[in-house]
Amino acid sequence: MRIASFIAQSLAPAPRPIAGLDISDSHVRWVAFGQQARGRPSLQCHEWPLQAGWVEGGRVIEFAALAQALEQWVAVTGVHRLAMALPAEACASIVAEQPKRQMPWQRHAWLAQQASDLLARPVTQISWSAHALPGRSGCWRLMCTAMEWVQDWQGLAEAAGCELVCLDEAHQASWRALDRWHQGATPGAMVLQVGAACVQALQAVDGQWQWAWRVQAPADDVIAQCLMTLGPASELALIGHSALAAALYQGLQDAGCVVSQPAPGGFGAWAAEHSGSELSDAFWPALGLACGSRLA
Repeated sequence: MRIASFIAQSLAPAPRPIAGLDISDSHVRWVAFGQQARGRPSLQCHEWPLQAGWVEGGRVIEFAALAQALEQWVAVTGVHRLAMALPAEACASIVAEQPKRQMPWQRHAWLAQQASDLLARPVTQISWSAHALPGRSGCWRLMCTAMEWVQDWQGLAEAAGCELVCLDEAHQASWRALDRWHQGATPGAMVLQVGAACVQALQAVDGQWQWAWRVQAPADDVIAQCLMTLGPASELALIGHSALAAALYQGLQDAGCVVSQPAPGGFGAWAAEHSGSELSDAFWPALGLACGSRLA
């Protein structure tokens, strides 16, 4: 029985890999898990520079040029199933507290209405998701975006000859990877996830990174809000490569904060063994996308 089972597993086709693809204003970063012979895991990672003006503030400006370049790059990898992330700036987010005595079957409609009210659009014109916040009974972190953002990303994948199997938000994807690989943070430590015009903070609680707060405003206001909101953090890390990330990093240092920029920690050695080079901190979103798709 064991021999037959082993033979069946050996002859079974390997699952089709899914790549995590993160597009910023300046680069495309790509990560994919796979399997070698006898089930040994493998990893591919790539980073390609973008022409200035192709993507601005997370919005694709030169659609045809980006799609053509993406098609050429992806062809080299041989992986055409993608998990992609919307930029954080494309998504609105709030923490919603459900009404007392709300029945479970009423929750979906209530969350959908909250998302509709947040964007001031009908439910049919938005896409949304909600996550229960650990340790905060009845509180939901709600994210939503206009349907045109979703359609842009779907169209980009299709134009590049790829299949889009998962669409997430960049901060959410980084959070997934952080929770999986950046272990050992001391209680109270904070990570700032910084996009082009948005900052999200995570805090280490009971060995996990939990959502703390999010601000989205002009750059000067974001920096001021972060400095007021941080409080006494035992450790402070920053993830992001935008102009806002650089300004916030400098502002925190000027305020006397010690700020690190962590790479994928314990995962880095494994990545070096399987791909020939360690992943930098810029790869957190793509890594989380690949991880989430692989586990789904």
